Amino acid sequence: MKKKIFIICGFISLFAVVFLIMLSMKRTAELRNTTTEKVAVVSKTDDLQVYKAEALTSACRMEDKIYCAIEKVIKCTMNPNLEGCTKEVVPSFVLDMTDETDRPKNIAFKIEKIKRNSSSANISVYTKSDCDAQWFGLCKGTVIYSLQPYSDGEWAVTNVYALE
Repeated sequence: MKKKIFIICGFISLFAVVFLIMLSMKRTAELRNTTTEKVAVVSKTDDLQVYKAEALTSACRMEDKIYCAIEKVIKCTMNPNLEGCTKEVVPSFVLDMTDETDRPKNIAFKIEKIKRNSSSANISVYTKSDCDAQWFGLCKGTVIYSLQPYSDGEWAVTNVYALE
């Protein structure tokens, strides 16, 4: 009798584990589909977007969440004391105060391409950018923003790269 109970408990445990694995796989697939849908909604910016330090506001120009995440990094690059500039949504080096490097006063960018990372929900946004300062070489030419889902459909920029 104990042997039958042990075998039955073993099968129940096995089915529970398989069920949990299938549930986890379904959740991962749903997250990827949701992320893909969000990425598909964003379009390239047809016009060059220009920002001037003296005219910054914390509000985003567009409703697109990906665009707003990049815009926040650009605004925080020019003014790290702007409302919403936190290490949770922009790379920490953007917020560092340094006397050695002048912050740009004017930045312009245009989204060229959005590439989804196949192994995660993260994306890379390729831009053509220009600015009036060196800023570690991260605002001239092709600048790539790495983004990850943050909360409630919002995105956070985790890193910024530049191609020569």
